[in-house]
Amino acid sequence: MPLPHSSKAGKASAAAIASLAVALAWMSPSASQTSGVGSEEEYIAAGIFETGLIAEMPEGANCPAIVSGFGDRKNRSGTLRGEYSRWSAHAGVDFGLPEGTPIVAIADGQVTTRDIDKPGSDTGNNVIITHSAITDGNNNGVSSGYAHLSRFNVNAGERVKRGQVIGFVGKTGTRVTYPHLHLNIFGRQKSQIGGKSFRYRYDFLQVLSGDMTPIDPVKKRNQKVRLAYMDRFGKVHPPEAKVIWPFVCEGKL
Repeated sequence: MPLPHSSKAGKASAAAIASLAVALAWMSPSASQTSGVGSEEEYIAAGIFETGLIAEMPEGANCPAIVSGFGDRKNRSGTLRGEYSRWSAHAGVDFGLPEGTPIVAIADGQVTTRDIDKPGSDTGNNVIITHSAITDGNNNGVSSGYAHLSRFNVNAGERVKRGQVIGFVGKTGTRVTYPHLHLNIFGRQKSQIGGKSFRYRYDFLQVLSGDMTPIDPVKKRNQKVRLAYMDRFGKVHPPEAKVIWPFVCEGKL
């Protein structure tokens, strides 16, 4: 069972994970007010909890904001996720944008999955890109997943560059009520939530920060993460950034 946001999870005892869950529930009363599947311990073991990271928007550009954060127990309207979804906590980050808005790859990588929407699909049209240059604590590459796309702009097996358009915002998938990108960050290890195999998750803001050291689910990492992004001319700010925002940012007038 993984340590919080660490791939060396097998060294953690069940008692230690349980104590973390109790402390987290005490700090966040709403955390226990769920009806979705899985226990608090299982979500923590899968890396899914509020990290305390906040996006610091650039002064010179307008970037689409996150409308639903990582580990959130409520959706953007304030409804508890467990009341309408089988999952009690948000395993990614959401960006609400008009249908058809281009989505760009957050980093160089290779498309390993290109799933077409089908009945019962949670993710709808979905692309997963593996990034060998972004690693966890054991030097394992992580992957980024882009869900609910209206259409694709890449094929399985294709190598992509940071900032390349990989698809477009949509609302495909079950229970999706508005056009948005749901962005997942996957680790290699797997755990169980409610008896279902679940790939380990990271907060996108942690990947953007460049610091992949473990985050304590109780103490959190209460800090701002400065955005790296690409402008409409294809220039990356700062140019050395390996990971960028998944949308082009417009310059401020």
